[in-house]
Amino acid sequence: MRRIFVVIGALLLLVALAGAQATVIKYAVELSSTNTPAIGDVVKLNSSDELEKCDDANDAIGFVAMIEDDGTNKWGVVVNAGVIKARIKASVSAGDSLTVSSTDAGALKDAGVGDRVVAVALEDVSGSGSDTLGNVLITGIGPIKGANQARIWQTAINTMTNITATSFSGGSPVLSLTLNNCGVDSVKIQFTGTVDDRRDNGGAVVKVAISDGSGTMIGDSTVVYLVDLAFYQSASVVVTAVQDVSPTDSPSYNVMAWCTNGLTNGRIKGILTVVGTP
Repeated sequence: MRRIFVVIGALLLLVALAGAQATVIKYAVELSSTNTPAIGDVVKLNSSDELEKCDDANDAIGFVAMIEDDGTNKWGVVVNAGVIKARIKASVSAGDSLTVSSTDAGALKDAGVGDRVVAVALEDVSGSGSDTLGNVLITGIGPIKGANQARIWQTAINTMTNITATSFSGGSPVLSLTLNNCGVDSVKIQFTGTVDDRRDNGGAVVKVAISDGSGTMIGDSTVVYLVDLAFYQSASVVVTAVQDVSPTDSPSYNVMAWCTNGLTNGRIKGILTVVGTP
């Protein structure tokens, strides 16, 4: 009973403090005694359903927002949306996409292309190999179990990136996701983003599609014509696909973008989301 009151009190206090940040409470669970996280750490669940520091974005369930102690036991209150002060490895700038550090469990680092983005830096953080607390906006903890045991995976590219490919198979994916032991029977894959013509560099004809791990295009594709050579142009793009899978599969999905018709000044950014259902 003492634990129930402690946890409820923590939730009410956290909601009151978070307020306008719209922080969403995930749950409160016991802390691991072997790899104990602190406030601001990215965490996962171990085989005993205890919280411990996470070193792989695929395992992340959220960030520790509070730690409660009744004198004998401790519990971590976890959030997976909103703003939190988190541990960041080395230096980042405001607006940088962040993923989980594989070398410093519980900390964040700059995300590369294809990394699972779990947060965006809200301020500059200076570091020299050590980690520092900084404010971040949580964007895509995953995989997340949802309604009816659906699972959600996300990754993002948050700044406009030049499109260098001129054919579907002629370049590297702009975003990729691998669903390790996906645990579902079917998935819906969706990319939602923006393309433009780089400002003052001439037009672009941009095609966007989704491919599977074998390099085969699946689902629909879209083409955007930004052909005014005098004025800056941008447009929203959405492409989707569905696929049947097995729970033990680890399928991969890529967002492919390329320019055609000699108008090759395209750029792209956006979010790749995969929703799986049993």
